[in-house]
Amino acid sequence: MAFIIGALDKEIRLSFAQRIRGTLPDPYQDLITEGKEKDTPDFKYSLDSTEIMQLIRKKATDDDILPIINAIEEQARAMGVEDPMLPSTDAFVTAICFVGSKSLSHVLSCIERNKERLLAIGPKSTRARRQIITSVMEYWTDQPGIGINIIDKLLNYTILTPLSVIEWALVDKLEAGTILARTHVFEMISATVGKVTNRLRQIVAARTQPGLYEPQLSVLDETLNREKADMQALFKVIEDSIMSVAEGHNDELMERGDGSGELPEDEIIRQWGCRWLRAFRRKAGVEESFIAEAMATATPIGTTAPPPQEGTTAIDGPADGDLDVADADGAVDVS
Repeated sequence: MAFIIGALDKEIRLSFAQRIRGTLPDPYQDLITEGKEKDTPDFKYSLDSTEIMQLIRKKATDDDILPIINAIEEQARAMGVEDPMLPSTDAFVTAICFVGSKSLSHVLSCIERNKERLLAIGPKSTRARRQIITSVMEYWTDQPGIGINIIDKLLNYTILTPLSVIEWALVDKLEAGTILARTHVFEMISATVGKVTNRLRQIVAARTQPGLYEPQLSVLDETLNREKADMQALFKVIEDSIMSVAEGHNDELMERGDGSGELPEDEIIRQWGCRWLRAFRRKAGVEESFIAEAMATATPIGTTAPPPQEGTTAIDGPADGDLDVADADGAVDVS
């Protein structure tokens, strides 16, 4: 069933839900829900709470939006919410998704106009940064392909970090491992990991190019080591999260049903965990091997540029005052 749902989701991305519904046999009609047929998902907040949405639609400045954000956070504090930034972030990001729901260019325009406020969320609260992902994916829950496309753009803007995407999916939303059966989640994680590994490969290419000397070597080597450590940390979070599912000792998985961990569905979940684990272990191994092989022939740290040879200059002109052929040709007056 996971394969069928994933295939239908990709078909809908390329066409329309109504058209895809018409191609399905009767037993599968219910897989195309009413929400999938809506071009614009509903705005979940009540009409009397849409000030922030109206401000975003009117392209208001951050100074105009800030009082609404502060009011939401004050109300959250009064209600005892542990992190008041979560509801304010949800309202803000959901409003951006709603206003920009006409097309990808519309939502990118909204993100661009509100980029500074979005960028400021993560440093203040890592949970609020992950709330951005929750808000996007909840708004586009019936069309997750659009959601992961927006997440990809937010990564490009550095509003989200690769680690925040991994933690959102495999820590916050693991749901006893059932999330591993959702194809769009694998697509999101795979694309996020791909961004990290591609960047690292670019740094490796820069580090291993010929003709490099100090201090460029040290600068590139430091960058490479830092990015490599970040990549390894990313793969470790993935492995630690998935291994608990694959081996069947995830707390939520063990507490399902009668707590025995022996429900028929549990074995399927463990198989999903094993597949994910194998895929990302292989990916991590490939990247480690690539870096090791490339660096084996790289210029060693500490290599300095050779001294210039005596009797030469950076640009050698014609000897003995001879006129260069090009100069001679240019000096001829043909008038």
